[in-house]
Amino acid sequence: MSPDREPSDDEDSPFPACPRCGDPVLFSVATGPHTGSVGPCGCSVPPDVFALERE
Repeated sequence: MSPDREPSDDEDSPFPACPRCGDPVLFSVATGPHTGSVGPCGCSVPPDVFALERE
């Protein structure tokens, strides 16, 4: 998260929050079976943190 921003408590956001910094996650990338990152913040998180939602 940017140093001048607080995590948002906005329940209406269509994007999940990064588990490390709280910024909205627009995409996630699996770089290995147990490694990955999310963006645009760039935090390193396991790829299974965000379950795929299908309707």
